[in-house]
Amino acid sequence: MSESVVIRPLEKPLRGSIRVPGDKSISHRAVLLSAMAEGTSQIRGVLDSDDVRSSIRVVQQLGAQVNLQIMPDGSLEGAITGWGAKGPSQPDAPLDCGNSGTTARLLMGILAPWGIEAELTGDESLARRPM
Repeated sequence: MSESVVIRPLEKPLRGSIRVPGDKSISHRAVLLSAMAEGTSQIRGVLDSDDVRSSIRVVQQLGAQVNLQIMPDGSLEGAITGWGAKGPSQPDAPLDCGNSGTTARLLMGILAPWGIEAELTGDESLARRPM
């Protein structure tokens, strides 16, 4: 006989911090989740790569305010103020995902519920990949 577990919504915002090593997959998600969040997120240990910079550029086009600096260890650190409940802004140009399939694929899901039109584009290699 299995026991039931009741999960209730939090009564207040989740607050805390976590430290993980710089990783491309985690870095994309940290940037994208911070852009979607209400308020300002402090992030550090973000991998500085072309793919992650693609995610940074597209969230800026969508209205997130990004202020990240390169640290002595080569990682990125700083703040991202997200669009929160108001949703992303209508971009005035195609969202260039560069060669980042992760950026393109995650962004499709992020943008799907919002009433904006966005064209996702990328380099030749990305344009050939199935999405």
